Amino acid sequence: MNRWFALAVLLLGVGFLGRVAGQFIQVLAPVEFLPPLDAWQGSNLPYPVLFAVQMAIVVLIAFLSARMAAGRPILSPRMAAPVIALAAIYFSVMSIRLVLGLTATAHVKWFASPIPATFHLVLAIIALATGIYARVMPAGRSK
Repeated sequence: MNRWFALAVLLLGVGFLGRVAGQFIQVLAPVEFLPPLDAWQGSNLPYPVLFAVQMAIVVLIAFLSARMAAGRPILSPRMAAPVIALAAIYFSVMSIRLVLGLTATAHVKWFASPIPATFHLVLAIIALATGIYARVMPAGRSK
């Protein structure tokens, strides 16, 4: 079972890395087949700061996936429920953001930024998988 968690987190992480790479390409040498640079960012965070945070997230995802693949613990079992709850809230808020951005608040940049909102959903699913893994595999036992 741990390998399924690892594979799911790894594949979601590769998707997130694709988002990071797409934005990076549009910063360095824009191409027409990708969305314009402003479509990739939903906040006013300076790009160098955003990129550093994104790379830290990519490293964390790789770390989580590797530990899951090895059947190693990630969180203490008592942290599983809070992580699951926070991930569910995160997913819900970003889902609402995405729906509102496509409908009622399409005139507000933060809402009307489907690329960042979609990848926040990806990160929320990774957080949810991490919490579930900690609950199902509390001692990191291999299944």
